Amino acid sequence: MRMLFVPGEIMTREHGFDRIEPLRKHPANPVLRPDRPWESMGVEAPCVLYDEREQLFRMWYIASNTGPFARHSPWGPALDNWEVSGQWFLCYAQSHDGLTWEKPSLGLYHSARYPENNIVMADSGLFLNTTTVIQDAADPDPARRYKLLMYDNDGQGHDGARTAVSADGIHWQFVGPFPVLPSQDTPSLWHDRRNGLYVAFLKTRLDNRRARLVAVSQDFAHWSAPTVLLANDLGDAPTLHFYTQSAFEHCGHNLGFLGRLDQATQKLDVELITGPRGGADWRRLPTRPQVLAPGNPGEWDGYMIMPGVGEPLVRGDTCWTYYTGGCTQHDVDCPWAIGLATFTTGRIVGQQFEGEGWFTTAPFFCPGGRLTLDARANEPLTVAICGAAYGGELAGYRRGECQPVQGNGRDLAIRWAEHADLEAFRGQYITLRVSGRNAVVYGASFD
Repeated sequence: MRMLFVPGEIMTREHGFDRIEPLRKHPANPVLRPDRPWESMGVEAPCVLYDEREQLFRMWYIASNTGPFARHSPWGPALDNWEVSGQWFLCYAQSHDGLTWEKPSLGLYHSARYPENNIVMADSGLFLNTTTVIQDAADPDPARRYKLLMYDNDGQGHDGARTAVSADGIHWQFVGPFPVLPSQDTPSLWHDRRNGLYVAFLKTRLDNRRARLVAVSQDFAHWSAPTVLLANDLGDAPTLHFYTQSAFEHCGHNLGFLGRLDQATQKLDVELITGPRGGADWRRLPTRPQVLAPGNPGEWDGYMIMPGVGEPLVRGDTCWTYYTGGCTQHDVDCPWAIGLATFTTGRIVGQQFEGEGWFTTAPFFCPGGRLTLDARANEPLTVAICGAAYGGELAGYRRGECQPVQGNGRDLAIRWAEHADLEAFRGQYITLRVSGRNAVVYGASFD
């Protein structure tokens, strides 16, 4: 079992502060650019899976054009500031290293005019947007091993979230009604495997600002009624909108990336959010931390950043997440591109001390075993075991009885003078009190 010392889940502390590590942009960015006739308005909304059997990165992304396929809809900018004048496509790319991508010839759409295209789906008449693909290896039906949730609009009064299934991720069959759930553009899908739920994050407007809804399903067919998940509060600027969202399980916690739009500046960035108690219980962290920001003016992602809709890929000690970047304001057309950002596994959130400090975790169910810390500490760290309510440090596990540890390590072993593990507390609720000086402590593991 692993746990992170997540902001908002710390009971008490002194000279301790939340630590959020910004994502690191890859120097090879952008890793996917628009370079096909059907991509003239850019490429966006990446969803990337890694196929272990084929040892292949697989990406699904949205592309649109104003060229040979343009249909000049009379809708104008009615669809969330988009002037719908071309056609929208779900496209597919693949890579052996996650950096250099091939757009394979599939021949499924428009093959007469463009026989070498990589399009796997086109909009039903007007507008197609953000699409999440998940691989569901546990589904007993091979034809449903890949699942998809997307926004579609046929221009005839049907629009919202649609679902589809596939055996290979290339050939798709729609399932359920159209729409299966109410949503504006930028819905997303997450498979909460620990709770056996499919979670749909949907976009709406509350008080004329973009907000997020959530619905869940146990079978990818019957969905709960959407409820409000994230909406602006008194701590937000009146110009702040919640634009996009993704989710993932990480070290025993549910985390997510929230795309934020400031309507005043027309800039977008990414905030880290958390859902520690299940797929439908999400909240923002107390400091509302920005973890991915636009680049410098004039750069390919110098104005807008939107998180991808897939889960980050764990690559050893590093997690990879793909994102959309743009160089102009939200309401100004520009060719979107796709980039890669990374963070160290287990080290995206934590607690830090400035001078001598300590913090106490929220109560948790102790699994027993040996305790290790993931920390960067040039000076000694100690851990005391405390009761779950008003109880203080427990005999035999007090701070003064802990053997101090230090260093930059993922598994700094914690022991006490007479105890090498936490077997005495197996099946009980406890808290950890971590003390140190000028250190960053990310999380703990129980072996």
